[in-house]
Amino acid sequence: MKTERKDISRYLGLPYTKTLRRDEDGDVVARIAELPGCSAHGATEREALLNLEEAQKLWIEDCIEAGDRVPVPEQGDPRPSGKWVQRVPRTLHQRLSLMAKEEGVSLNQLVTSMLSQEFGGKTERPSRRPSSRCYLSVR
Repeated sequence: MKTERKDISRYLGLPYTKTLRRDEDGDVVARIAELPGCSAHGATEREALLNLEEAQKLWIEDCIEAGDRVPVPEQGDPRPSGKWVQRVPRTLHQRLSLMAKEEGVSLNQLVTSMLSQEFGGKTERPSRRPSSRCYLSVR
């Protein structure tokens, strides 16, 4: 029984993926992605998370008692590196390079700014001087 408690504590300390969302009645629903069916409700986010802690403990206890394997979170970098390689048509590469040169910024700065503006980022369009050119729409 002592080993079982130790196992439960170990699992409770793992970085499981917890999500929160509002249901159609306005209550907050909290879930643990790696533990199927492990969810809890609450009137507030705090209440839902507190209820989820208890549901998680019961879920893991039940799994251990049944002799089932307890899922663990994936071990990986939780945040992407921010770097990727992207192939684009040569004509697009040329147009973007010309825009960056006209703006006096690097191609990376220009594309990062354009992506940030398109997807709600707070980055301003980089510029060393005013420009009357319109943006190239990348979709």
